[in-house]
Amino acid sequence: MTLLLIRHGETDWNREPARCQGWAEIGLNETGRAQARARGRALAARGIELIVTSHLLRARETAGLIREELGGELPLVVDPRLAETHRGEWETQLFKDIMAEEPETWRHYCEHPETFRFPGGESLADQQRRVLAVLRDAARRGRPALLVTHGGSIRVARCFLDGRDLAAFHDMRTSNGGVDEVPADGLAARIGAFLAGST
Repeated sequence: MTLLLIRHGETDWNREPARCQGWAEIGLNETGRAQARARGRALAARGIELIVTSHLLRARETAGLIREELGGELPLVVDPRLAETHRGEWETQLFKDIMAEEPETWRHYCEHPETFRFPGGESLADQQRRVLAVLRDAARRGRPALLVTHGGSIRVARCFLDGRDLAAFHDMRTSNGGVDEVPADGLAARIGAFLAGST
């Protein structure tokens, strides 16, 4: 069985000059809605039985559009653990302004993501633990599931899945509407052991 992680469709804040979204509520733009619909059509033959989505608007919209393309009847669960990093004081700000106004903090984010905490927000390590807990729970269900989430959430998950430390966070790439396939065999036990050792 395979779990599918999908990043939400595009928002205006994903376009340059890009803004830090975090937990800010920003909806999809027309491109993002088209990406979600296209992704839903592409997934029609994958046998998905459940959709789980972040509580943030851009993810919920993506999940809803995909669900429509898949017939509109799949169970849809909202799980806040799939949310993007809570990015605190940086949320809604242009990235170029953050880089200009907080160069040392930005450097720490770029060079040492494994120890970074967003000012007034959470750390990437905190985010990784909650995202992995959702993956563990989905694997335990034993049903092919689509998890609709965010770029940062996929990257922290991918660090673990690829056997790499969070120091590799910036090496990971995701695109709006992109899908990562996660084999579920043995996944719940592997994540369980990691979470038990990281507390």
